[in-house]
Amino acid sequence: MTISSATVRRFFGLLGWILLVPSALTAMGAAWMLASGLGMLGGTHTATGRVVAHHQVMTGPAHRRGLSRQSIVEFATSDGRTQRFTDSVARQGGAVHDIGESVTVRYDAQDPSRAEIGSSTAVKVLGGGVMLLFSGVGVLAGWLLLRLRRRAGSIAAQATPD
Repeated sequence: MTISSATVRRFFGLLGWILLVPSALTAMGAAWMLASGLGMLGGTHTATGRVVAHHQVMTGPAHRRGLSRQSIVEFATSDGRTQRFTDSVARQGGAVHDIGESVTVRYDAQDPSRAEIGSSTAVKVLGGGVMLLFSGVGVLAGWLLLRLRRRAGSIAAQATPD
């Protein structure tokens, strides 16, 4: 059985696009997640807050939707104003923090309504960085396969017996 150069080129091309497109989209999401987390590290104040309630939301893809909980936190800013926010990270199977638990809060000094639990910031930074690394590897692999597609045709043609 002989494999034609066109078949090899199509295979490399298809595999390249299958890796490149989802990896590039994931890289954009990871970059946003990382930037969002890093944005909460600079120019922010910290305070001690208290979890006052939980908010239930449905998360996940349509075929695996599940009930998740977000913590609602109340804290006092450096000028004494009380703020309340819903943490941006939803966790399936129950919130990480119990009602009444004290948590470290990071908030924007200019806009205290932009706040999140300190551990959520760490999750965004670490998760975004890891996702960006792996999606970068996928983009690189896809790009290389698309580049090899041209050479695969000539290699397959040379390997085919006359």
